[in-house]
Amino acid sequence: MPKTDAPYHVLCVDDEDFLLDISKLFLEREGDFKVDTALSASEGLNKQLDTQYDAIISDYEMPGMNGIEFLKEIRKKDISIPFIIFTGRGREEVVIDALNNGADFYLQKGGDPKSQFAELKSKLEHAIRQKKAEGILQQEREQLLSIFDSLEQMVYVSDPLTYEILYVNKYFRNFLNRDVIGKICYEEFQNKKSPCEFCTNTIILKNKPEPYSWEHFNAVYERYYSIVDRIIQWPDGRDVRLEVATDITETKRALDELNAAYEEIASSEDELKHQFGEILESKEELRKSEERYRSVVENVQDVFYRSDNKGNLVMASPSALAMFGYDSLDEIIGKNIADSFYKDRSERDRLMEILHEKGQVYNFEAYLVKKDNSPIYVSTNAHFYYNEDGSIAGVEGSIRDITRMKKASNALRESEELYRFLVEHIEDGVFIVQNDIVVFCNNKFAEIIGYTRNEILGTPMFQYISPEYRDELIWRCHTTDEYEVILESYETQFLHKDNTKRISVLLSLRIGEYKGKHACIGTIHFAEGICELVEHSLRESRAMLNAILQESPIPQFVIDKNHRVLYWNQALSKYSGIQSHEIVGTSKHWRAFYPEPRPCIADIILDRKENELETWYKGRAKKSTLVQDAYSSIDFFPHLGNKGIWLYFTGALLRDSDGDIWGALETLEDITEQMMNEEGLKQANKKLNLLAETTRHDILNSLTILTGAMDLIKDEIHDLDVFSYVVPAEKALDTIYRQILFTRDYQNLGVTAPVWQSIPTLIEEQIRNNIPEHVTLITDNIDYDLYADAMLGRVFFNLIDNSLRHGLTMSEIRISGKEEHDTLTIVYSDNGTGIEEHMKSKIFDRGVGSHTGYGLFLIREILSITHIKIQEIGIYGKGVIFEMIVPSGFFRHH
Repeated sequence: MPKTDAPYHVLCVDDEDFLLDISKLFLEREGDFKVDTALSASEGLNKQLDTQYDAIISDYEMPGMNGIEFLKEIRKKDISIPFIIFTGRGREEVVIDALNNGADFYLQKGGDPKSQFAELKSKLEHAIRQKKAEGILQQEREQLLSIFDSLEQMVYVSDPLTYEILYVNKYFRNFLNRDVIGKICYEEFQNKKSPCEFCTNTIILKNKPEPYSWEHFNAVYERYYSIVDRIIQWPDGRDVRLEVATDITETKRALDELNAAYEEIASSEDELKHQFGEILESKEELRKSEERYRSVVENVQDVFYRSDNKGNLVMASPSALAMFGYDSLDEIIGKNIADSFYKDRSERDRLMEILHEKGQVYNFEAYLVKKDNSPIYVSTNAHFYYNEDGSIAGVEGSIRDITRMKKASNALRESEELYRFLVEHIEDGVFIVQNDIVVFCNNKFAEIIGYTRNEILGTPMFQYISPEYRDELIWRCHTTDEYEVILESYETQFLHKDNTKRISVLLSLRIGEYKGKHACIGTIHFAEGICELVEHSLRESRAMLNAILQESPIPQFVIDKNHRVLYWNQALSKYSGIQSHEIVGTSKHWRAFYPEPRPCIADIILDRKENELETWYKGRAKKSTLVQDAYSSIDFFPHLGNKGIWLYFTGALLRDSDGDIWGALETLEDITEQMMNEEGLKQANKKLNLLAETTRHDILNSLTILTGAMDLIKDEIHDLDVFSYVVPAEKALDTIYRQILFTRDYQNLGVTAPVWQSIPTLIEEQIRNNIPEHVTLITDNIDYDLYADAMLGRVFFNLIDNSLRHGLTMSEIRISGKEEHDTLTIVYSDNGTGIEEHMKSKIFDRGVGSHTGYGLFLIREILSITHIKIQEIGIYGKGVIFEMIVPSGFFRHH
């Protein structure tokens, strides 16, 4: 926006007053915007009532009324004002809701404030200018249609390719007495099922913009019409058919009668007089028709003019007075057009040269001047008209004022130049890919990877990406069709031109449109010294302990080989309400637990029917890790106690000194309080996660403010010694930012109970779908399920990610299982570089590593939740070997 123009007036609404301050500072720095602020949507609505704003920026999550509700209220009052959602919330459903309710743009907070506010400023200018341009085009369209509605002739506009009726003037609408917009012209006007054989579309398209005049008898209306057709340009840019039809039925009939009169003139003088009278009437009709045509000329917005062969104006339509600022036509008739109306006479000379060369001129643009000498930009169509002897009599044509359109075009061009300047001067590399080919990149992108722009343009994009990342990025780009962000600050590596080094960058990608076609648009950020060791806070793994919570003896009973009760202790009598004398010696111990006869866990293992445990206990029964031939389960018994009891029960075989089975023991533990505590813990965790999410959102907002303020401070510091104090603060802010993002990604570790998970399924999802084609995956004896935290898939994903990042020449990955001494060992190995001996004891510590420092640490924490251990025993130079040791009870055959 030129500095001489008044700044755009913008309302910024956010419940963070510091964020409002930093937004106001950034947007008002160059004088392009004047920013008012409001701390709530209700305050913003009150300000919008008193002030006419050019645009509104709003946060999404605010107390009282959120950003979407605020948008709906604004749209009720002013449908056209640009509205931008600027928030830290990035959920897809919020984005969709915002755009569906009329938001012009959606911008997420976070990241570098300079580029973020530059993008916000760019979107603001684009939205405001687009709304203003749309207003001008709508006004011009309304003026054109009002001219047509003032004519007492039938005027309609249709698409010459589809025959769709686009417009019918008021006179024609009243004649038809029905709505025909959007319908087919030959069906509505000629009652036909296919295009008319006399249709003039081919003629006027071939000779556009020349008019074509003809007469036609319409059998549907039983009327004769004098018709003028021509091609004009519709507001949406397409060529359309304009038809103006004058009803000449009475004139036609009069002429027919006149012809008959001439044939009978010899026989009837009275009849001749009568015919003569009709001729006079027809002349009057013709005169009226000419007046109607003259009315069109006198009322149209464009100027129709005629000059003699010396260039002097001899005729002009009344619209010339408004266009050039004169009071009467007498002031301009007789003036020399080149001397009086052209700002630069050479433009008139150039027009005449084209006329002499081609005989006609279309859309010739030039600067003219008004009476007060102010400039006006016009587009003119002109051609010669001739004397009866064939000599040139002069020039006639039309002039259209395109000053506002030209200003809008210039503003658009300036905006494009600004975007081009920003792209070429930002510190990030920018590129656009269509059909896997680079069709645009800025100099910074080429500089980062050691090429020139000309070397990159027209070449395949993925040849510049490090092989271990290439397949994933190709998959992401080719499987995303909707216009959306598919990667944001994704750590990856590009190949340098010299082939000796790899460039680590932060890659952001989105699917969009470039020159009307589907495109992948991306940026890469390269900064030496990016801290890869991110400090973070991980929650302590939650121990799942089934402890005895009461001091009373454990309820228990013993059955013999025939399933008769031998022992029924007092604690069980108390819980069940069944005394020992009622049950001992019988096989009705099920009465204490179930309403109908069914086996207890002791009965099932006594019969060695462990395969039926799944049927009776629905996956809750597990083999004991402490006692051989023992299984445990948990269930709720509603008729025990006052309100029901949760019991943890274990069935174990009883053997004699020879090892022969003589019975089974079942023990029960009241875990009601524990189950209630677990439910309370789940609710507490849910609230803690909600608190963490809200706190993280507020911290990220504060970090955005601090980072923006730091950028402003750096711009004002010119002393290098003082500037050196800022660097540690910037690094601290970056560290905090990465810590917060890490807590967001892994806040659910250990929250849910462990579950049984299939190793083959996890390998298929996490490894086979993510390895490049040049890496071979070999598996052996892995048909097991593991009882582990729900994030077990991350273990395999991080292992393959570790191999791809650090394996260098790695081309093979092996995963195998080995069951031995009631333990299962899952072995993961590759043939890459391996790990140096002095690092083996440190690689599972937090913060150790050349990437984020959290991959192997997280693996250890996930596995430890269910007592699975991991160690690395490979030989440096031959590849890594990770052993995951799963204890008994935490694995089973798949």
